[in-house]
Amino acid sequence: MSGHLSSRTVFYPPRRPARGRRSAERRSGSDWRGAAILLWTLWIALPAVVGRGGEDASGPAKDESVKQRLELMRNAIDDFQVRSFEGESTEPPKFRNRPLLRYDDQTRPGDGAQALLDATAWRLGETGRPRAIVTLEIYPVNEATAVMTYEFVSLSPWALEMKNSRGLLWRPASTELTMAPLPEAPKPADTKRARLAQMRQLARRFASQADWRGEKVECRLLTQPIDRYDDAAAGIVDGAIFVFANGTNPEMGLVLECSEEHWSYGVFRLTAATLFAQLDGKSFDPPSKRAGNPVEAPTVGMRLSIDLPE
Repeated sequence: MSGHLSSRTVFYPPRRPARGRRSAERRSGSDWRGAAILLWTLWIALPAVVGRGGEDASGPAKDESVKQRLELMRNAIDDFQVRSFEGESTEPPKFRNRPLLRYDDQTRPGDGAQALLDATAWRLGETGRPRAIVTLEIYPVNEATAVMTYEFVSLSPWALEMKNSRGLLWRPASTELTMAPLPEAPKPADTKRARLAQMRQLARRFASQADWRGEKVECRLLTQPIDRYDDAAAGIVDGAIFVFANGTNPEMGLVLECSEEHWSYGVFRLTAATLFAQLDGKSFDPPSKRAGNPVEAPTVGMRLSIDLPE
C-alpha cells in the first residue's frame, strides 16, 4: 500500500422493514456486525497511512527533498559513459535503473562535511553477476552544497572504463573478488524459494567488523539480499549479494552462488575502513584496504562537490 486508505468497499445486503421487537433486535445485530466489519477494514488499512520509517513526521517538504536527492544520484549515474573490454563484445553494460540499496549513516561524518545524509548503491550490468557496484554518498557541507563520494567496486575479471562529464575516470583492469567453494554447504535446492532460504542460512555463517579511525564496530547482516541473479552461460544456477552494514551503511558485500551441485562464496569491500571477516568463527582476509586514488584500482573512491536541491 502506498500511503492511502484501502479502496476496498464493504457492501451490505438490503434490510427488510422492521417488524416489532424481534425485527429491531435483528436490525441492531446487523448494524453491530456492519460496524464491526467497517472497523476491521479500517484497522487493516491503518498501516498504509503511516509514513516509511516515520518519515511522515516532517511532512511533504521532506518527502520532496528525499525524491530530489534520489533524482540527483540517478542523474549522476546516468552521466557515466561505459566501455567494456570483455572479449569480442562491443555492447557496453548498462546500469539498472533503480538502486540496489538506499541508506544513510549519522554516525560517520566525512572530512570537512557533516554526517552521511543519503546514499545509494547501483548495479552495473542488467543480467548475471554485476560487472561492478557503484555507491554514491552525499555529505552536506552547508545548506546549499555537499560532497558526493563515489565508491567503485569491480566484480568482473574483465576490464572496463567509466567516465563522466565532470572528469571522473575509472578504468579497472580486474577484480579483487575471488570465488571459492563454501565448505560444509548443503546441495542446492531445486526451487528458487528454497535456495533463498539456504542462502540466508549460509550468510549467517559469516561475520564482519569495520575499524573506522580506531573505533571497531560489529557489522550486522541485512537478511534480505540486495541483488539476486542467475547466469546459465557462466554455470550460475542462482546467485545473491548480501551486505554487512553499520546500521544500514554497507561495509562488506558477500556473494553466494551455486551450480546444480555446489555453493561458492566471495567477499568484497564497500568501505575505506579497515575490514575484518570470519567464516564459522575463523578469520580470513577480506580484500585489502584501498590505497590512494589510482584510476585502475579494482576498488577506489573519488569525490566531487555538488549543489544540493533547494
